[in-house]
Amino acid sequence: MKRLPRKIKGTILLFVLGSVLLSGCAFKDIDKSVFVAMIALDVSEDEDKPYKVTLKLYEPTGSFNEATEPQYSYLSENGETLSEAIRMMESYSDKELEFGHSKLIILGEELVKDNKNKEILDFLLRRPDIQMISWITVGRPNAEEIIKMIPQGESAAYPELFNYFDSNGTTTPYIVTTHLFEFRRNMKESGIDSVLPIIEINHEDQHFEVNKSLLLAINKEPLELNSLDTSIYNMLSRSVKHANLLIKEDGDHFIANIDTVKSKYNVNIKNPSEIQLDINISLYGSIAESHKPMINKDLPQYNEELKKESEEKFKGFITEMKKHGYDPLGFGIDYKAKVLHNRRMTDEEWMEAYKKAKVNLTVKPGIKSTGSIQ
Repeated sequence: MKRLPRKIKGTILLFVLGSVLLSGCAFKDIDKSVFVAMIALDVSEDEDKPYKVTLKLYEPTGSFNEATEPQYSYLSENGETLSEAIRMMESYSDKELEFGHSKLIILGEELVKDNKNKEILDFLLRRPDIQMISWITVGRPNAEEIIKMIPQGESAAYPELFNYFDSNGTTTPYIVTTHLFEFRRNMKESGIDSVLPIIEINHEDQHFEVNKSLLLAINKEPLELNSLDTSIYNMLSRSVKHANLLIKEDGDHFIANIDTVKSKYNVNIKNPSEIQLDINISLYGSIAESHKPMINKDLPQYNEELKKESEEKFKGFITEMKKHGYDPLGFGIDYKAKVLHNRRMTDEEWMEAYKKAKVNLTVKPGIKSTGSIQ
């Protein structure tokens, strides 16, 4: 009897394996599923069921061109655990809740301040249908109110909130973009702390405001960063390439439009218990606005003013972070990368050394022009 050629054997094997695997698939038609756009997690008013979960669901539509305005439906439930609340909501719909298309997770401010980050992370990471690249934010005053607001002019095909974080819409140094995998990594790692953007609602004009952020760490009180500190964090962490800085020096009052930001920082170990934080920043751009006429021959003076003012602001930010024991830039990561594990300081010793560390910060200014005035 002739043996079958090797290629035919391989084809038959693949066919058999495919038949076995496909026979076990529980495929559901798309019309039997409803897709979750956003997830809101809050603290409930029920002491026995402390968690409140709200889901924003896409409403099926035949054509987005025919839809005059976005259509959503909402499910909300309290639970002793987050999983319990979602299981209860599954009984409210005749369709399967699909989380695979959910891009935004919003945590209520009260939930975050209750230090429930471990429970939140455990739930989000264990569900295989929640994307690790989802954006995670803080909602003020609560997450439910944020996801239920539909601003004027929102597209039926794409929620407006997504444009703040996907880099395809607005680009501003005041918005921090944090993915779920980054949040998990920074909360687990002892050498860096997590920063989440804060979403607020301007009820007067009915639009979102995203220009502040919240510093989080296990077993620490959250620390809020205002708009200026948020932009400085973004520049130092290399999260943005464009920014504006207000300069008030020696009688001058102008806005430096920074179109290129380069930053480099590392831990300089003087001895096992003494460290120095070295930060070098380069700022390149032009003058965008001024209260008086400015001429190109005075560019060296304007650069010196930019250097003095920016060094003061950046150094003040890092000093404030050290004072509160927060390390959003990851100096602790750099320290651990340079010292063998059996020679490192303990986490407590490192934090004391970090708080006492000398800050050596230098800004290289690069204003190239005073702008174009016709």
